Amino acid sequence: MNRQNIVTFLLISYFLVIIGLMLINNVSITPDRIFIFLLFLAIILGRLKTFLRDWLPFLALLLAYEMLRGFADSYFTVHVAGLIKLEKFIFFGYLPTEVLQNLFYKAGTIGWQDVAATVIYFLHFPLPLAMAFYLWLKHKQQYYRFVIALLVLSFSGFITFLLFPAAPPWYAAKEGLISITKISTIVVDRLSWTWNLSYYYSHLNPNQVAAMPSLHAAYPTLVLLGLWRVSKRAFWVFLPYPPLVWLSTIYLGEHYAIDAAAGAAYAFASYWVIYNFMSVKKFVLNLMPTNLLKQVRALRLRKDNEN
Repeated sequence: MNRQNIVTFLLISYFLVIIGLMLINNVSITPDRIFIFLLFLAIILGRLKTFLRDWLPFLALLLAYEMLRGFADSYFTVHVAGLIKLEKFIFFGYLPTEVLQNLFYKAGTIGWQDVAATVIYFLHFPLPLAMAFYLWLKHKQQYYRFVIALLVLSFSGFITFLLFPAAPPWYAAKEGLISITKISTIVVDRLSWTWNLSYYYSHLNPNQVAAMPSLHAAYPTLVLLGLWRVSKRAFWVFLPYPPLVWLSTIYLGEHYAIDAAAGAAYAFASYWVIYNFMSVKKFVLNLMPTNLLKQVRALRLRKDNEN
């Protein structure tokens, strides 16, 4: 095992241990706390100054997004019944959440699949931060692209939450429109997981209707796409994980399948725009009137020279 692989292995092990300890001790896995653990790691690696320079602006924008997200359901009517109709139309009269829960969930008990799906659901946020830290250590240019894509993805989601507040399946069930169970709440209660929120997150106003697009589905998708740029082997190893997250969110009653599909689509769009920014910028500039005029003149000059 070469030095790079050893560092990667130690980094992954560090994150697994930290996340495991947070889960065992009922500590909420929030970006501000993950940042503290990354800060310790940067100090150990002797890269504190560059870490603060590269990460503080990114973290500030990310926390700003978390703060703004709570206000996204304050201006427009929440969509509930329409999402059910659309989901049933796409899936020939069935709701994937109902189908999955009928197959795997047993009322009154919690199985390993319920616990696993809940843990996967809660782990959606540390993953992109771990990916960003890995890129920051190994591929600095890819780090900048990834975090910008992550911010574009998050704020694009916020704008959608603002203009189109969409209720998740458990919300519709609470309104009596469908018959599903919010499994994650039952798992947390049965296992006595009383999440200890950080001071910052305990003062936020969470958005209960930020279902479309599903950022739980979007973040691992963006990580997968980012891995393609740096390691094809890691890409193929990680490939099964995003679909597992999509299925978990649908099964738990946290998102519809269309929410997960929208999240994946937002991830692809953010990735394409940022990772191909120069080509997009060139395309947009070529559409400007002055550039079109220059192109027309150049074409005429070329024809004149040919004649």
